[in-house]
Amino acid sequence: MEKSSRCSSTLKDTCEANKTSLWKIRTVLTEKCEGWIYFDNNSDVENYILKNLNEKINKVKREPINIKIDDYDMGCQHKVILGYYHKSDKYYLGKKYWRMQELDVGDEVGFFYDPIAKNVCVSVLKQAKP
Repeated sequence: MEKSSRCSSTLKDTCEANKTSLWKIRTVLTEKCEGWIYFDNNSDVENYILKNLNEKINKVKREPINIKIDDYDMGCQHKVILGYYHKSDKYYLGKKYWRMQELDVGDEVGFFYDPIAKNVCVSVLKQAKP
């Protein structure tokens, strides 16, 4: 697990006050995470993440890119891979990092791009099993 710095986003307080307003991409896990999270909606990834990272869609579809992700729940930052899996026609975040092993089927995970920190942010919005 590769942790670097504390969560860098200045939007954390705003987000805590309204947990749902900033999370543009939401994914309910349909299977146990084995180091990868697949996104259900490609256009959300393209519009809310790739566009803000100034990455070309065709580039990411050819070869995964490295990005930083702020984990709001744990207060730390990780380097992860954002790529595209052609067989399933889905974007994914990958690397055995952060709490992927703790995530369970039915957990809802939220993502958004923080324009101030210039990072993708993640939080477990709902746990299937408290």
